[in-house]
Amino acid sequence: MSYEIDLKRLKIGAEVHNPSKFYNGYTLFAPMYDGNAWLIDMQGSIVHHWEMKNPPGVYGKLLSNGNLMWMDRGPNANEALDGGASALIEVDWDGKEIWRYDDTCLNHDFLNLPNGNILIMRFVEMPDEVSRKVTVGLPGSESPSGKMLSNNIQEITRGGKVVWDWNHWEHFSPEKDIECPIINKMIYGYTNSFDIYPNGDILISVRHLNTVARISKKSGEIIWRWGPMQLLGHQHSVSVLKNGNILIFDNGLHRNPPYITDKSLSEVQEAEFSRVVEVDPQTNEIIWEYSDPTGQFYTPYCGSAERLPNGNTLICESIRGIFFEVTPEKEVVWKYTQPFAIPRPNWFGWTINYMVFQIRRYGLDFEGLKGKDLDPSNYSLVIKKVNKEKRDEAKKIMERLAKAGY
Repeated sequence: MSYEIDLKRLKIGAEVHNPSKFYNGYTLFAPMYDGNAWLIDMQGSIVHHWEMKNPPGVYGKLLSNGNLMWMDRGPNANEALDGGASALIEVDWDGKEIWRYDDTCLNHDFLNLPNGNILIMRFVEMPDEVSRKVTVGLPGSESPSGKMLSNNIQEITRGGKVVWDWNHWEHFSPEKDIECPIINKMIYGYTNSFDIYPNGDILISVRHLNTVARISKKSGEIIWRWGPMQLLGHQHSVSVLKNGNILIFDNGLHRNPPYITDKSLSEVQEAEFSRVVEVDPQTNEIIWEYSDPTGQFYTPYCGSAERLPNGNTLICESIRGIFFEVTPEKEVVWKYTQPFAIPRPNWFGWTINYMVFQIRRYGLDFEGLKGKDLDPSNYSLVIKKVNKEKRDEAKKIMERLAKAGY
């Protein structure tokens, strides 16, 4: 027997909800190991859903016509590469595929450009003569093929023609740009996010270098960089703000030396915690920061930060699947914990995963949502009895995790 229950009557959805201060609209998210994309309103109610054939390479975005652009982690994707995908797919409001670009080298991010082209990020093999210069990384973590990978960025037309191409290893030096020493040796120049300047220049996040950099679209040269001396810790989600400043989601993983915000916090000085920073590239100074050095806000992997039109910042704490919006004064005015539990294997067996790579907020005036049916009553939650054997197995796994210190 099952019962249909109104989502609004359950303690699910927006845990913090301040209409006088949040940026009203709809939030798009996609659990990383599941083939679903969900659009929710500010109450946390589901208003639309896309069911895809495969999990996302990392995530999807809404286009101005209301279609969903999806990085697809299909069967041809390299399972050994985090953030890898095998296709970029556009589907309409009803989930019908209308455009597709197949490339098994895709990873992490894409941008739809004003000229109609698309900027894509790719993993590619690095020349052996450059690979030999990479001296850091954990022994035994090399690629099974013996080839070291690096990142490549391309601008492609909708017809698949490459009109701009950029290779990481041609502009960074393994001898000078030394990566974190305790990461694997499979990839040099692991890049996980990018954004575009009004003049076409490209901002990138190079995770294991703890560096963000600006690439001249015209020359391909790096014309500005920030980190690692600013103590970034394997950052994600870089974006260019309207005022010219840079917004960065700084994960805090392997941050060294320890980042200290308050000399009195002696007990947490070496704690790893995440933060969101706004940097003025003219002065290289941090002019705004959101963090919680007690460790309550921390995701060692993934994560995103989006500056909203009203000046607030929308943040995705990826590992726990927690989304929240903060004002410039750092007040939390909206918070949502995504409820979809995805079974996922790890070293201890099967466990539950709530991970979401990035999220996006679309305002009430977003062109792609005009005229769309966004009635939350189209969706309901079904509660059913849990299989006893699966429940008991889940309990055993949680007990083993607890004994291991998790």
